[in-house]
Amino acid sequence: MSTETLKTIPTKRELEERWERLRSHKRGAASVRFVAEWEKGNKRLRANAITVDVSQSGCMAIVGADLPLHQRVRLIHPENGRSIEGQVVWRGHEAWDVGIAVDPADASFWGVKF
Repeated sequence: MSTETLKTIPTKRELEERWERLRSHKRGAASVRFVAEWEKGNKRLRANAITVDVSQSGCMAIVGADLPLHQRVRLIHPENGRSIEGQVVWRGHEAWDVGIAVDPADASFWGVKF
C-alpha cells in the first residue's frame, strides 16, 4: 500500500456546511402539508404530501406518489389555497422522498419564517 497522504473523509458537519454554501436559499425544517398535482398523458393526478424542510426556492418532501425526476408539478397549499409551479429535482432511495424546486422562488408560499 502506498504511503501517500490519504484524503480524510469529511465529517457530517463539514458536509452540511458545504451543502449550505451551495444552496441558493436558506432552508428551515418545517412540516407543511400540501397537495402535489401533475399531468400524466391526458390525466391530472394528485397526491397528498408533507414537507421535511422548506426554502423560498423549494422543498424536500414526502409525497404519496411515485413522482419521476424532472416531473413538472403544481404545489397547492390547502390552508390558504395558493399554488406554485415546480419540478422534481431530486429523488431519494424511497419513491416518496423528493426534492422540488419552485419557479419563481417565493419566500411567502410556505407560511414559515426563514
